Formats: sequence, structure tokens, C-alpha cells
Amino acid sequence: MDSSTCVDSALEDLEELDHGYDLFWSTVKPLRKGLRNLRTFHLCARICGPDDASLGGLLSRIESAFSDMRDVEKRTGSFPPQDEDVSAELNDYQDEIKYFKREINEWYINFLDCSRQSCSPNRDELPVIIDFLLENVKDSIKESVFPLVEQLEALLEKLIFLKNFICFTTLRGIDHTYLGRLLTHIKAVVVNAAHQSYMSQFENDELMVVKISGVLQRIKPVDPQVYETYVEALTASKSSRQSHTATPEMDEHILKDFLHSLLSNLWEILWSGNFPTFSTKDQMQILYEGLRALSNILKKQAKNFDEKMWDLTAVMVCDAGLVICSLFLDAKEDGLAKEMDRVLFDLLERIKLMRAKFSEESPEGSKFNFPKVDELGFMDFLLENLTELASCEAGPAALAKHQIHTIQEELVFLRSFLGKIVELRNEQEEFQCLWNRVVELAYRVEFLIDSLVVGDIPDSSPTLFDSIIEEVKIITSDALNIFDGERLDIKAKKVAKSSNYLPSERSMPIIKDDIVGFDDEAKSIIDRLERGAKQLQIVAIVGMPGTGKTTLAKMVYNDFSVVSHFHVCAWCCISQVYNKKILLLEILTYIFGKLPNEYFEMSEDDLAFKLYKCLKQRKYLIVLDDVWDISAWNSLEASFPKDACGSRIMLTSRHLDVAPKDKLDREPHVLRQLTNDESWKLLKAKLFPRDDWPPTLCELGMQIVETCKGLPLTIVILAGTLATVDQRGWKEVVEHINSCTVSGMEQWKNMFELSYRYLPDELKPCLLYFGAFPEDQELTTEKLTWLWIAEGFVRKSQSKSLEDKAKDYLMHLISRSLVLVAKQSSTGKVKTCRVHDLLHQFCIEKAKEERFFELLQGYDELSSFNEPHNLRRLCIYSKLEHFKDSRLFCPSVRCLLFSHKGYRAISFNLSFIIGVFKLLRVLDLSKIPEGFTFPREVEILVHLRYLAVRGMINSIPSSVANLSNLETFIVFSSAKFQIDNIWNLKKLRHLQINGNDFQAGFGVPYDYLDSFAELCNLDTCSTIHLSWENLEKILRKFPNIHKLKVKLVEHGASTGESNKVLVLDYLSRLESLNVSHYSGWMFSRQWQIEFCFPSNLRKLTLSDFRLSWCKMSAIGNLPNLEVLKLLENAFIGKIWSMEDARQFPKLSFLKLEGLDIVRWTASESEDHLPCLVKLVLHNCYWLKEVPSCLGNISTLQMIEVFRCSKATSSVKQIQEEQVSMGNENLKVLISSSICKSS
Repeated sequence: MDSSTCVDSALEDLEELDHGYDLFWSTVKPLRKGLRNLRTFHLCARICGPDDASLGGLLSRIESAFSDMRDVEKRTGSFPPQDEDVSAELNDYQDEIKYFKREINEWYINFLDCSRQSCSPNRDELPVIIDFLLENVKDSIKESVFPLVEQLEALLEKLIFLKNFICFTTLRGIDHTYLGRLLTHIKAVVVNAAHQSYMSQFENDELMVVKISGVLQRIKPVDPQVYETYVEALTASKSSRQSHTATPEMDEHILKDFLHSLLSNLWEILWSGNFPTFSTKDQMQILYEGLRALSNILKKQAKNFDEKMWDLTAVMVCDAGLVICSLFLDAKEDGLAKEMDRVLFDLLERIKLMRAKFSEESPEGSKFNFPKVDELGFMDFLLENLTELASCEAGPAALAKHQIHTIQEELVFLRSFLGKIVELRNEQEEFQCLWNRVVELAYRVEFLIDSLVVGDIPDSSPTLFDSIIEEVKIITSDALNIFDGERLDIKAKKVAKSSNYLPSERSMPIIKDDIVGFDDEAKSIIDRLERGAKQLQIVAIVGMPGTGKTTLAKMVYNDFSVVSHFHVCAWCCISQVYNKKILLLEILTYIFGKLPNEYFEMSEDDLAFKLYKCLKQRKYLIVLDDVWDISAWNSLEASFPKDACGSRIMLTSRHLDVAPKDKLDREPHVLRQLTNDESWKLLKAKLFPRDDWPPTLCELGMQIVETCKGLPLTIVILAGTLATVDQRGWKEVVEHINSCTVSGMEQWKNMFELSYRYLPDELKPCLLYFGAFPEDQELTTEKLTWLWIAEGFVRKSQSKSLEDKAKDYLMHLISRSLVLVAKQSSTGKVKTCRVHDLLHQFCIEKAKEERFFELLQGYDELSSFNEPHNLRRLCIYSKLEHFKDSRLFCPSVRCLLFSHKGYRAISFNLSFIIGVFKLLRVLDLSKIPEGFTFPREVEILVHLRYLAVRGMINSIPSSVANLSNLETFIVFSSAKFQIDNIWNLKKLRHLQINGNDFQAGFGVPYDYLDSFAELCNLDTCSTIHLSWENLEKILRKFPNIHKLKVKLVEHGASTGESNKVLVLDYLSRLESLNVSHYSGWMFSRQWQIEFCFPSNLRKLTLSDFRLSWCKMSAIGNLPNLEVLKLLENAFIGKIWSMEDARQFPKLSFLKLEGLDIVRWTASESEDHLPCLVKLVLHNCYWLKEVPSCLGNISTLQMIEVFRCSKATSSVKQIQEEQVSMGNENLKVLISSSICKSS
């Protein structure tokens, strides 16, 4: 047995040991890596080593060292294995590997000299050694961190390129004599890479980064000699006739792999941005798109290729290789440049012909390939930006100031013109053609100017602007010739009359969903949940789409008797595509509220065990909504204890066979459709909730009922549309629906199409945006509206802020029953929302049809995606590795939303995103951990308006000040850091630095504050760390703040003072305030702090102030306060006595949590808290008494008591008194265990 065979055998033994016993994992892992490196060394010795006795002796000693490893594996066959002895022996083998280090290092240096001097190797041997070397590099990647992992990944790709190069030239049948220089070069590179891979076991990361960088430089054709080596092989491949391997499938595989490697090299050039001219970059983008299309044709159409087509494709691949290799040279001769231009031109023409031959649509696609959603809104947004750019006195845009101003003037007229032909364009093709020309020109103007600003085109490019100006003048002339002003004015009046009213959030309060026909069904399900066997059972609700399965499940889930019956309740939405880890985190979040960061770093198995322990010996109810197959249950079942506590799983599905029959309590509850009477009742509740149905519309109403076929979703969607249409137009709407004789999913599509058609143009992009996120995902109102604003969907108004206007848009969509309210805030406003899964699918399809966005899910869609020109928005739902490996190149993309399919425990370098998507306005990386370093490359994204990142980020570079357009900046981090140049972000509206750690947040510099201007646009800020000394100085820089979260830190001179005044009344627009007080080692001191809050304050949260209850009067006197949360020692003292009934005149929500209060009293003769709706008492362990007069509050609906056992009798007495008076509306939830978070 030689040393290679011996090492292979040892590796097999290690695999057996690793799979059989987890306790040896930490020892096996490094040993496996070492043995694989020894195997690679043996191959290098055979190919490159001299016929030397000392080398043979070394190989013999390696063989001897590992020949008895099989004995170790055999000894583990007894149970339990002697783990201490086995681990010790495995460590001895690891020491043996270290023992050979010096000799192997010296021989690698010798091999490298031999590889440069000896004859070229056999080309069949090199791919074998590269395969082994790839395993070594992959081992190193698994245990490395940035930046070494980035270098190793690059090395992995380059080694694959070399292997594919060899296999491709072999496939082309090139004689070995023509490949001498190439094979000798590759051999030297491979030996060097193997050497560095071996030494990576012993060297530090910094040194390895330098050494591997040197290896990479030898692979890239930056050296003329290396370039000539590649060109020689590719040229010979062009002129050769294709040979064949063992099978046609192998031939196809080799060609595809080499093409993939060429794409990787071209993508690297593209995102690095190193081009001699702008025209070269433009050509390379076209080449990249063409080669990706060719790759996709090979994936889908290879079976239609004949031998001639295969040969032509191989020649095209050779030409692509020649062009790509030429780009790596720093300086090119004129002759070479001209030759490559000729080759490139010819290659692009051949790719175009092949795309036309094998694609159903032409390579150019539709003539108009820009978004077709709310074009007028886009033009308004563009004109606002042009107005701003026209006033710039510095930067690239200033050099083209005159041209920009000329274009702006012409576009202002054309925007007005389009507003007048909005209806006419659908009547005559001439108008639609003109409309398309104007909108296309506007998009091109935007791309040109934005590219100029980021430096992607030269500053001195007057011809580019001249051609645009000439074209816009021609279009203006055509517009003037089509219509006279009088006819346009008449049409404009007609359009104005048909405009839709957009209700505001205040004018249209959220009310309880209208639920009809589910009372009996709900009682049946509740009975099955609360009665029956003690064993864990599944209660299944099954029905066709739109029947209300989720509505019924929520009705049951929120039922008071159900909430009281179970100790633990959690809701989890499965959907068609799901990730087990995300589901486990979702369930745990329902149970615990916010989860610590370490939960997100746990493996699936650890999370499953965590959930199991949490549910153990508890009576729990878990809802699995929208289950598509039994695999979801199989994936989660082990996390649900079977303790005979009466626990239940309630699931909803369209299918009957999604749960094992032996786990069901009985047959699934098949949800029926509504009767005609029930349908009529629901329709009336939606259209005429307070009035009788008009007699003139009765017949039409019955037609609507019959059309909806008893499906609640159809009724509410159609009612939402009719509610915004004049009653005289209802007949037309119903006739349109009845004209569609289709059924099933096509019927739903037609229904949604109708609703979409009747939406005001400005709401269409807002609705379609829901499709950009994963199905069934609940979106916070804040995130959604901030994204809409950043995208430019929200029209400016003189009377309202952009945020209020965006909330109006959302309310309008809710009023049409297109958007569902998922959670409400403590004041009844929309906290989170979502859309039905059927509507979600419609949004995705409609967005693609209208070129609004592209959604790519999983590696297959990413890798086969043909990037369309002018792609506006890209939404990714996949693993991060798949996104990076797909190498998408979409330079026109303005919005990148990433929804990570699963969580990644290590950080990821995202510089590739920055280099490719330079024109981004919206970048949401909140699902991707960034490690400890903020991505500095972000500074070049000067168009950014919305940026969200995540990670253990502990610093923000000062270069973030370059993002002068930034409006929303969100960082999810548990660290505290300083934002030095925050004062330069003049447009900042929302700044959120949030995390689960108590120290999470940010500080700002307060030196020379007087020299900085105010951040007048700042609307939301959290969590800012301030001291008493600088609090007022800094907060006065936020004069228009609406929502503020502060951590007030005691340090320096302030620590000795206990008497302070928290003055914030200068923040006249502040409505929501959250202040926590951190006093460090003086945590037990009782502070004497006075409050002076702004009178406009509506929501207040305090924690850790340790105030006396006598200080409550300053809060109680706030005239507009609606929500008050006193948390974690906000006040201390055993008695809170409410004496003045005039206090808290508008308070509707009160929460006391983590306080040491014992008695809470109030005068019986006065009406305290007259508007209170909900009272929450959490973790007030000593509380014995609450005011009995609370039962007299007519608005009170709920008292929730959690871990306040001594207060339960007082609360129950209030409930009993209310019941005795005939008031059963007051609900009391008492729990000493885990319950749903309030």
C-alpha cells in the first residue's frame, strides 16, 4: 500500500468515526483536513517530484504513520466507546501531520521549481489533482473568516476555471503539443496553490491572504505571457474539430462548465468597474447578458442541438474566452484592440441569432421595456430630482447643469401633456405611442443623469446629452401637433371628475372584521380544542381557496375561552415554500416576544430542542396556517412534546392529506361555502354597514351574491371595488365579472384584475409591492410606508407629511379589502399588515407583466435568469450563497430587496452587490448578517434613500456622510456605536439603530454642535444614547421629531446629582416617546426627576427611572396621552394612589410591568381613566390590589394579568361585579405561565 492509498483508507475510517459518534467531531474535523492535504501532496509528488530517494522515504514514513488508523475505528465498535483513549490517539495522528510540516514545505518549493523546468504534464492528471485541491480549499473556507474566506472563494473559482479549461481543450481535440505552455503554467499554479493550502493549517490569516493573492495573480491573464498562453490554447480550440468523451452528456457538461467559468471571469471584471472606456463597459454588459442567455439555452435546449450546432457553440465560447482574457491586460496594443473589437462584434451577432433561433421571443423583447405602473408618478419623482440637481454647484452634475435644465423644462411640458391624455391613450394607438415615447425618454434621462452622478460615464460627454435634448424637442413638437389646447382642457376636466377619494387613517378607523357564517363552525372547532383526549391531537380545517380558513382559525385562536384554556399559544404560517429554522423562530417569537441574538445563530436542531423544552409539560396550542403537504408536519413534529396535557395543533390547508391520520382528533373540518343569505349579509355589511340596501340595487345585489358563489374573499374584494365606484357604474362591474366564464384560479385572477383596474394609479405600485416579500409575511406599517416613500410612490402634499400620506394610501388599500390588518397597535392603528396568498401570487404575476419588479426564488431561478434591460426592482428570496453564485448583473436596478431563505451564522462580504448595483435607491440587507464591519463600499451608492443592514456592527464609517440622499437608515445591531457625520445627512427622515441588547443604540458627536445645522426632516429616531449634559443640545437639532427613543445614561458629573429635570417641551411635534434611564452602579438610588413633556405627546414609555409615585402627576396632566407603559422600575414605591380624576383624560392603554408596587388605589366616588380600553399587568409580583372603580369604566374591554398572582382576586372581583350588572364585554385574561405577548 503506497502513502496515497493509505491516506485514502485513513480518510474512510475517519468518515465512519465521524458519522457514528458526534463526540469525536472536534478532533476528526482538523485531522480530516490534514489527511486530505497529505493526499494532495502525494499526487503533486507523483506528477512534479523528482526521482529522489529522500522523497520516497518521506512518502513511506507517511504510509507507516497512518497505516494502523483502522484499528482506532474498530475500537469504537464497543459501546460506549473508550472516548478518552480514541481522542488521544486521534490527537497523536494530528501531531504526526504537524511533524511532517517542515519536510513537506521544502518539497513543495522543490516541486514548484521542477514544474517550471520539466516537460508539460499529462493533461489527464491535472484535473484529478485539482479535484483533490478543491476539497482542501473547501475545508479551509468552512473554518475561515473574512477577508481570508473571500480570497479562498476566489481561489476556488479560479481552480475550477483551470480544470474546466483543460477539459474544454481536451474536448476540442487539441493535440498535446499545442497545449505545452498552458499545461506547464497550470501545473505550476496548482502546485503553488496546493502548497499554500497545506500551509494554511499552520499560518495566520493575514499571511495567508497575501500568499493566496499571489496565487490568484498567477491565474489571471494580467501578465502578457500568461495571456499568450491562454490565447494560444483558445485559438487552437477554435480551429480544431470537436472530439468526444465517453458520453454526449459529458461533452455537454464540459462545454457548460467552461462557459460558466468564463461568465465568472467576466462578472468579476464588470463589478470591479475597470474599463478603458465607457463603450467597452457597455459592450461587456451586452456580452455578459448574451453569454448568460447562451448558458440558459444550453440548459433548456441542448437536446435540440446537432453536431454542427455544438461545434458552432464551442467556437463562440472560444471567442468569448479570447475577448474576456484581453480585458485583464492593463494596456492593449492598437492591433489587439481592433482585433478584439472585431471578434466581439461578430460574437454578439452570432449570440443574437442563436437567441432568436431558440427563444420564443426576440432578443430585444418588447419595444417598450420600462415599468408600466404609475408612469405619471414616476415623472413627478424625476422632475423633483432634476430640480434639485439643477441647483447643484459641485459634483459631476454641475458640469452638465445647463443641459439638465434644458431637459427639465421640456419634461415639465410633456408631463402636463401626459396628464391630459391619460384617458385618451387607451382609445387611440397614436396617443399610446406618444405616451410610451415620453415615458421611455424620461427613464433614459434618469439613467443617464444618475450614471453621471456615480461616475459611470465621463463628465465630458456632451454628445450624450445633445442626443437626448434633440429627441425631447422632437417629441415636444409631435405633442404640440397632435392636439389643440382647448380639446386637451376639456378632456382634463373629465379626468378630474373621475378621480378617486383617498380616505385618511383618521377618517376611516379600523373596525373589527365582518365575520359572517362562522359562529357554528367556530363553536365546533373550539369544542374539539378544549375537549377530547389528553394526548396531543391535530385539529384540521380544510377548504378551497377563499373560503375563510385563516379567518376562522384566527377567530378561534383569539377566542377568550381558548386563550384562557391553553398555557402557551403560538401562530405559525407555513406557506408553499418554507424554511424550518424560520418557522421555529416564528413560533418562539410568539411565545417569548423579542428573541436574543443567539437564537438566530442556533442550528435548526438546537432551536427545535429549545422549543421542545419550552412546551414540555405545558398545555399548548400551535396553529400551523396554510399547510401544503405533510412534510411540514414531519419537519416540526419532534418539537411538540406528547405529554398528555391536552395540547392541540390546529392547522389550515387546501388539502386533506397534510397530517398523519393517527394524529387527527377526527376527520378534518371541511369548511363550507356561505349560503346566499350569509353572502348577502356579508355584502351588506361591507357596502351599507349602517343603512338599508337601496331597493333599486336589490336585483343587482342578488347577481353579485350569485357571482361570488359563497366565497367570503370574493365578496369582500368585489365589495371593496364597488365601494369606490359610483352606484351607477355597479352594473358595468358586475357584467364584467359575469362575462368571465372561467373557474378556479383564473376566476380569482379576473377578480383581482378588476380590483386592480379600478385602483387609482398612485396606489397600484403600493399594492404590487406586497408581492416583493415572501408569501404570508406580515409587514410593519413603518417599513412598508418608508419603502414607498423612498421609491417615490407617495405624492407630495402641502397639508400632510409624506408619512401621513403613505398611511392614507395603506388605509385606502385596506378599505378595499385588498390588504389585511394583521396586528393593531395599542391605539387601534395598523401595526402590521399582509395580503391573501392568492392576491400575493397575483401581485407577483402582475408586477412581472408590468415590468415593475422581478422576484427570483432559489438557485435555479437565479442562475437561469436572463436579466432584462432596464430592470427596475429585484427581489431575492433564496440563500445568500446562491444569490452571490448566480452573478446577476443588473446595473439599472434601483431597488434590491433580499429575503434570506434561512439564516447564516457567519458574516458575508457584500462588496459584490455594491460594485454591480451602483444606482440603488433602496437596499434592504436586514436579513443578511454583516459581521462586525459596516460595508464601507456603501458610500458610493450616492442615490440611496433607504438602507437597512444587520450584524454585530460596532462602528459606522464617517464616509456614510456621502449618502446625501439617505432618508431611512436602519441598523439591526446589539452593539453601541457612534455616527460621527450624522449632521451631514440633511434629508434623513428615519434613523433606527435597534437590537435586543440593553446597550444597543448609537451616540452622536456633540463637540461644535452650534456649527451644525438642524436635521429638520428627521421624523423617527431610536435608540439614541444621551447624557444629561448634552441631551437638550442634541435634541434641539431634531425640531420636527415625531417618534423618539432615548437611553439616558448617567456618567461624569451628573452621577452625583439626584435632582434633575427632563425637559422636552421644545419638541412640539413629538407624539411618541420611549425613555430608559441607565444609572450604572447607582441602580438602587431613588432619583428625584421632574418631567416637562410636550403637550402633544400621545404615547409614553418609561423604564428604570426609579421615581416616586408622586411624580406621576406630570404625566397624568398630559392632555393628549393615549398610551402609557411603565416598565422595569420606572416608578418605585409600594402604593400608587390616584387622587385627581381629571388626570389621564384620553388614556386608552395602560401597561405596568416589572414594578414593585403593592397597592394601587383610587377614589370610588370619581371617574378615573375615563377612556381606558385595555389594562396590562405583567410581572408585578407584589401587587395585591387594583382600584375596584376600574370596573366602572364603560370603555374598558380587557384586563390582562401575567405573573401577578397576588392581584388575581382583585381583578376577578371587578369582572364578577361587571357580570352581575349584565356587562359581559369585559374580558379578563389571567396567566402565571407563558402566554401570547400583548
